[in-house]
Amino acid sequence: MRKLLFLLLFLPFTLFSQNKFGYFSYATVLDSLPQYKEAMDDFAKLKNRCLKEIEHNEQELTRFYVAFLDGHREFPEPILRKRQKELQQMIDNSVVFRDQLKVWLRHAKDSLSASSRQLVDSAIQKVCTELSLMYAMNTDGGEYRYVNPEYGMDITEDILLVIKNPGLSLYEESDSIMATDSVAVATDKALCDEIPATLRIPATLVDSVAVDSLTNDLQVIPATEKTSIVVLPVTDSVATDTISNK
Repeated sequence: MRKLLFLLLFLPFTLFSQNKFGYFSYATVLDSLPQYKEAMDDFAKLKNRCLKEIEHNEQELTRFYVAFLDGHREFPEPILRKRQKELQQMIDNSVVFRDQLKVWLRHAKDSLSASSRQLVDSAIQKVCTELSLMYAMNTDGGEYRYVNPEYGMDITEDILLVIKNPGLSLYEESDSIMATDSVAVATDKALCDEIPATLRIPATLVDSVAVDSLTNDLQVIPATEKTSIVVLPVTDSVATDTISNK
């Protein structure tokens, strides 16, 4: 029972330690996208227009307020109350208008950058899947001061590579190498199977086989004690330096 409890408590930590996670800079990836730069240029134009409208609204409010201060002592009571009410209404409207523009600008920015963010998110998912990462975290906020390289790996460049080459597989090169090795092994096995039995020397009769290093006349395939050492001639003239018997 104690062993079972021990396994249940520590097995998750063991499994976690055997997996890696990725980290990246979301801002770096976004800023590298041409479509994102165009979207941010459009957003900057919209923002400038909104800022000009806010500035115009504040100038109107300031002008009305100065006029109120200049004549409020001379205004009759009904006019004074009316002007005070109008001034307060203008102030309230100005605050509401500014808040509405901030919300609208935030939504506009999200809308303009939606396609770019979707592209980055898809690339992150592909990289994490192909590299078998548990999760990926964004380091832009500065919360992560240190990441142990034994468990975490920087995937920023991998994300950029996948975005620039959508059909690229991160395992393409390694798969090609593995395929080449498999063909080589299969070819060697096929050659061994075609060696005539007369060229198979019992291992019990051979202590060592020395090959001429200059001519490479012999290819020696070592075998275990229960099998035979196979000597495959490359040329018609087979030259060996020494074959000593036990």
